[in-house]
Amino acid sequence: MKRYVITGGLGFIGSHLAERLVDIADVWVIDNQASNVVDAIPGTKLILDDMAVADWPEDIDGIFHLAGPVGPVGVLSWAGKIVPDVIRCAERVRQEAIINDCPVVYVSTSEVYGLQEQPVKETSPRVIAAGSSARMEYAVAKMAAETMLLNTDFLDVRIIRPFNVAGPRQSEQGGFVLPRFMRQARSGEAMTVYQPGTQRRAFTHVLDIVEGIYRAMRLGKQGEVYNLGNDLNECSIYELAREIHDIMGSASPIEIVDPTIIWGLGFKEAPDKIPYARKAMRELGWQPLRNRSQIILDVLAWNEATGWARG
Repeated sequence: MKRYVITGGLGFIGSHLAERLVDIADVWVIDNQASNVVDAIPGTKLILDDMAVADWPEDIDGIFHLAGPVGPVGVLSWAGKIVPDVIRCAERVRQEAIINDCPVVYVSTSEVYGLQEQPVKETSPRVIAAGSSARMEYAVAKMAAETMLLNTDFLDVRIIRPFNVAGPRQSEQGGFVLPRFMRQARSGEAMTVYQPGTQRRAFTHVLDIVEGIYRAMRLGKQGEVYNLGNDLNECSIYELAREIHDIMGSASPIEIVDPTIIWGLGFKEAPDKIPYARKAMRELGWQPLRNRSQIILDVLAWNEATGWARG
């Protein structure tokens, strides 16, 4: 049985990945609980510590690196600290992978593409917007970590760039739009669409993303980059609000607002983000299976089952 380490394994994507692997592997989760959505995953071994300084297990067969600050709001308090944190964690992953002679799946971000025409391929240029926002710092940090790992001799690293992941357990606290809309629709308060409302996303179910991450470990190639996203789920943020409103039968009004009034001038809304994910489909045999309505219904069912405890 293979031994895998998941950094950030108590977080939104990491916890689902741990559940995907626990019956087929010896799974070790390392998490400092900075943005965890669960306290443990049954069947895994848990190390509660900063992954950069923790005592890692020996004889590792693969590393899934997901630890780090998350979300357009979640990164705001990390401004000025994102780059050193992302790099030091990537450095520890590199060290452990070299010691154990094992592959790394590095979960990066679609934010690295910045401002450009959509949809974006893995070979698309990466155009970073002007300014020095926390969101830009996050994108630059991830790009730098990707480059460092890809340039390391004898390191088997496969890069994942996920697009607009959503699903059960996602927390509103990071600034994620779907859980916020659902809470607002349930409570009857205004569903706040950040200006301009026409920005487009391709929401992808977390379980589809997790399957792609696992396939990158099993079938991916050293030094390759894979987009993971469901372009068939493309919609504007306003259209997402309307769909949630209708599915939930909500009486909430839908209002377009300036997000800087809520979060301050440091908040930056992302431009359109639409993936071209044919490479992952071709090389990994990956296929996103769940449409946008299924994502909404799965989150709604999870919220009802947990009493909306994580809103």
